Amino acid sequence: MGELNFEHPPQFFGKVVEKVVGQALAAANYRLQDHDLFVKRGLFRYRKDLAERLSVYLEFQFLFYQGGPSRFRINLLRSHGTDARSSDADGDEITLSKLIWDEFGVHQLSGPEHWWAFTSQTDLGEAILEAGKLTFGFGIPWLEGRLKPDRTASVNVK
Repeated sequence: MGELNFEHPPQFFGKVVEKVVGQALAAANYRLQDHDLFVKRGLFRYRKDLAERLSVYLEFQFLFYQGGPSRFRINLLRSHGTDARSSDADGDEITLSKLIWDEFGVHQLSGPEHWWAFTSQTDLGEAILEAGKLTFGFGIPWLEGRLKPDRTASVNVK
C-alpha cells in the first residue's frame, strides 16, 4: 500500500479507519461524529445512542510522528450526559487495551497501555483490522452491557 500521506496525516488516518471498519460500525449503528476540531486533533469518534439516555462512544485516537512510527489507540466511553466528556457525563471511560488486559485478563497485547504502531499504509490497515476485531469482540459488547468481565480468568495469548 506504500508510504503514509504526510500532507494530512489525521485525515488520511480517518479515511483508512472508515475503509477498514467503517461499514461494520455503521451496521452496528455507530455513527461518526465528524467534527472538524476532532479530526484536526486526530480523534475519530463514533457514537451510538442506547436506552435510558445512555450514549456509547468508540474513539480512534491517532498520534502522528514524522520520521518514526505513528500510533493509535481506542478509547471506550459510556455517558448519560450530553456528550462523551461533558461535565454532566456521569459515565465510564477506558481504553480498549486496558479493558482487555485488566478487566478481561486477556494478555494478547503488549500491555494495558498498548498503542497500535505503524510505519506504512499496510501496517496501518493491519493494525486497524486487529483493533477492529478486538473492538467487536470485547469493546462493543462491553460498552452495550452485553459482556461483563470474569475477574477470575487470566489468559496469555501470543
